[in-house]
Amino acid sequence: MVDTLFMVTGMATAIFNTNNNNTMKITLKNIKHSEFASHETNCFQADIYIDGKPFACVSNDGQGGCDMHYKHPKNPTNDFYADLRKVNEHFQEDSSLYGLDCVVSDLLVDYLITRDVKKLMARNLIVFIKGEKGFYKYGKKKYNITKQRIGFFYNHLSEKFADNWVCINQMPLADAVAYFRAN
Repeated sequence: MVDTLFMVTGMATAIFNTNNNNTMKITLKNIKHSEFASHETNCFQADIYIDGKPFACVSNDGQGGCDMHYKHPKNPTNDFYADLRKVNEHFQEDSSLYGLDCVVSDLLVDYLITRDVKKLMARNLIVFIKGEKGFYKYGKKKYNITKQRIGFFYNHLSEKFADNWVCINQMPLADAVAYFRAN
């Protein structure tokens, strides 16, 4: 079960509780994703770190099928596939997870959504109307929204939508991503 999930530029991390009350921290680093080559699955490559140590290189060609795992060049183990089986066994004990592929996929998707929301918010104000699906995108350049004029724009939104609006730009990134995903 995931206890903590957080994103940093270029990497995604999740912390899991193990059955013996230890934790396992899995991090994807050096994430490279190809949108145009992603067909049935995400086309990507990344490095997997477990508890801060390099474990594997993972990739998927985007044509469907499982991820490919290779021993990371800085992983000193002599039996990588035995270690990979142990990691997968840990996740198969938890009924909500099906193995390292699912964990990597979830981390990758969370990373991609976070990256896209961050990019969207950098250029626009993203406004949701409570109770409705979808959002309004107000381009900062198009509407001349600057730090000095943001208060005037928020007043305009309040006049137009009363108290029925939420601007995710005002939230911490993790909260903004969660709100974006939920709506």
